[in-house]
Amino acid sequence: MATVFELGLLNYFSPIIVFLFVLIILWALLEKTNFFPGNKFANMLIAFCLSFLFILIPELREIITLSTPWFVIMFIFLFMLILIFLFMGVKPEVIGKLFGGPKPNLTIVWFIIIIAFAIFGYAFTQVYGEQVHAITSGETTDGGSELTQNIGAILFTPKVLGMVFLMVLAGFAVRFISTASDFS
Repeated sequence: MATVFELGLLNYFSPIIVFLFVLIILWALLEKTNFFPGNKFANMLIAFCLSFLFILIPELREIITLSTPWFVIMFIFLFMLILIFLFMGVKPEVIGKLFGGPKPNLTIVWFIIIIAFAIFGYAFTQVYGEQVHAITSGETTDGGSELTQNIGAILFTPKVLGMVFLMVLAGFAVRFISTASDFS
């Protein structure tokens, strides 16, 4: 007997859920960053167009479908961690200063950002992994050119990826070293 909680039933509503999720998140980000200050309609229109693109392109919809449960687990974990500290007697103001306020703790913020990038990296490899593998392996694909395979072989070699990683790491190091510290 089929139940309401059967996951096959949720696949029919997946485009609507992805559309609403992307619409709400993008609109909130555009409003928070004041992308168009004082023009809520422009922010809503941009969020609507981008969320419509997310339901039209199946790969983007699949990325959101794969990454959303992991973000829910991450936020539930953070919520439980905050509750544990509150039950242990830590004042809410102290916890609030860690995540926001005038001087947030950048270690926690960057840790959450790194976890978010790892979740999106996992989703991207699940969706686009076979296409990248076909480009870098040297196998001829339908409609694929030799130039595309050569560029993919160059970009995805361990030396080039290692160099990109070190450049990004050096950029963050320079940024963090050059900013004023709170040691005084």
